[in-house]
Amino acid sequence: MKYVSSERFIEKLDCDVYPITIIKFLLNRRRIITYFSKVAKGKYRINGIRYKMGYEDCSLCNSKKEEGVLCRQHTSIERVMNAEVVAYDLDTQTYIYKNEIYRNIDGKLVIFYCPHPSLITGSINDSKVRRVNITTIDDESFTGLPDYKQVYKFVSSELMDKNMKCWFNKDFSIVTVPVDRNKTDWCLIPNY
Repeated sequence: MKYVSSERFIEKLDCDVYPITIIKFLLNRRRIITYFSKVAKGKYRINGIRYKMGYEDCSLCNSKKEEGVLCRQHTSIERVMNAEVVAYDLDTQTYIYKNEIYRNIDGKLVIFYCPHPSLITGSINDSKVRRVNITTIDDESFTGLPDYKQVYKFVSSELMDKNMKCWFNKDFSIVTVPVDRNKTDWCLIPNY
């Protein structure tokens, strides 16, 4: 099996994207596209907290004020709104920055946050590896994504046919295993 390094792919893009985010984007590509479609059709539901663009009224952010950090969702919002150099997938019209995969859909900001698998506790299974957290911001103060200083474009369908590899944890690297043009599985290989 020939591997394509996710790290090298990002070096060529020359932007601040974490290698695992590319892997998770490929593993969840169908799910991400499906959710974007639901938002565009108005057939989505926000479960739990309805986040706003600003964090002044966010109880989680206020509880972390002493530490000088924002909650996970507002950290993601701040990142995507203040980024300068981002990646952009031409196939799905999706932006990627650090560990956020996101898009503006009809005035709503949809962010998929990709937690790193090194944080997995207990057994490793498919749902834990593919895990992404979705935040949909439906707030009139969101007026669109900024004009980024630099946008590096790529085509994700070309990556779906490859065995993309990146560091998973101290023992293993993760490799994508193409199934078809719309689906990718994964396997772990030992680090040498």
